[in-house]
Amino acid sequence: MKSSRFAVAAHILVSVEYATRGGEVYFPSTAIAASVNTNPVFVRELLRKLSKAKLVVTKEGKGGGVQLARPASAINLAEIYLAVEEGPVLKHNTRSKDLCCPVSCSMDMVLDPVVSEVESALLDILRERKLCELVNKIAGKAGK
Repeated sequence: MKSSRFAVAAHILVSVEYATRGGEVYFPSTAIAASVNTNPVFVRELLRKLSKAKLVVTKEGKGGGVQLARPASAINLAEIYLAVEEGPVLKHNTRSKDLCCPVSCSMDMVLDPVVSEVESALLDILRERKLCELVNKIAGKAGK
C-alpha cells in the first residue's frame, strides 16, 4: 500500500501558510480537514507528527489552530517527508523466506543498496525544494 502521508502533510502546511498570508494567525484544524478533504483524526495525527518535528505550533481553544513554527522559506520538503513517513519509500518483501532457496535468502541483501540509493536520491531532491515554492505557485495561480 502506498502512503499519502507526505502529500497530505504538505497540503496541510501549504494551507496553513496560504491562510497566514491571508491574515490568519492560527488556521483552524477544521478548515485544514475540509481543505484536505479527509478525516479530521488523520489530520490531527499528522499535526502531532509535524509538531514533534517542530514544523508547526498548535494552539487549542477559542481562536486556536495551527501556524508554521518558522517561515515557509526555511522549511524544506525533506523535513516534511521525514516527519510523517514511516520508513523508506521502497520496502522489502515481508513474506517469510524459503530457506532452501538462495534467491529468497539473498534478496534483502542485494536490494538494500538499491533501496538506500533511492531513498537518498529522494531526500536530496526534497531538500532542494522549499515549502514556500509550493505556496507561491498556488498563490500566483489564485492571483494573490
